[in-house]
Amino acid sequence: MIKEERARILVVDDEPTNIEVIQGYLEKEYDVVSACNGKEAFEKISIEKPDVVLLDIMMPEISGYEVCEKIKKDELTRFIPVVMVTALSEVEDKIKAIEAGADDFLTKPINCMELRTRVRSLLRIKYYYDQLVKSKEQIEAQNDFRTIMINILPILLQSIEPARKNEVISQMSKQVEDVIWIKYIHDIPKEIIQTANISCNVMNKLGGDFSVEVADEKGYVLRNNKCPWGENGKINPALCMITKAIFARIGIRIYKNVSVYVNETIAGGDGLCRIKLCLGG
Repeated sequence: MIKEERARILVVDDEPTNIEVIQGYLEKEYDVVSACNGKEAFEKISIEKPDVVLLDIMMPEISGYEVCEKIKKDELTRFIPVVMVTALSEVEDKIKAIEAGADDFLTKPINCMELRTRVRSLLRIKYYYDQLVKSKEQIEAQNDFRTIMINILPILLQSIEPARKNEVISQMSKQVEDVIWIKYIHDIPKEIIQTANISCNVMNKLGGDFSVEVADEKGYVLRNNKCPWGENGKINPALCMITKAIFARIGIRIYKNVSVYVNETIAGGDGLCRIKLCLGG
């Protein structure tokens, strides 16, 4: 089974010793990345996409206040929790941090237990927000495509000659995959496991329950326990071909040659779907 990714913490401080201390406190539970100034912090946020930012206030050129304010004004990063880490203890400093959008504070020297407790609490809040976003995206995706697929496509396939059915399925899958890719997928995957997870996420936004069963250099196997197209006994098998076509199109975007095999389907009475994608033919 594929393990879930660990939460990623970004530590921003111009003193390497401070970064090392925080890293020592957190690295057993989380992936810790660091930046030594505000400019580097923005770069790391864009690349690493941290779940929490621990941000020093007193830094040269760009202060922690400015970094926090920019994070909170950007639509893509505004919900990343920011903890201001500082030796300052005046009320005015905390007010300024709140005005910049900080979610919490830690005073130097940092207490290990306090740090872990604050991070754990903020990660829980971030998790609930991420789940809310996923739910919203799934509802949007289902509103965009699922009703059309379930209600219109089967009727359409009945009204055209058999020779053109594959062409219609191909065109429909292209439209679904194109729109979802543009709307919900923002990074090209660099590893097979990332591709497999993206493939699952696309169909899950349509109401499926896909997960990665196997992933290696030869390809990956996906398992599904809930059909995105309807309830058991009411699923049009033609819609399984849409699922297969969408997975094939995602794979082809990233790899030159992909073969897709549908080994089991809920529509076929197997109780689950199992789809295998082989790279290189």
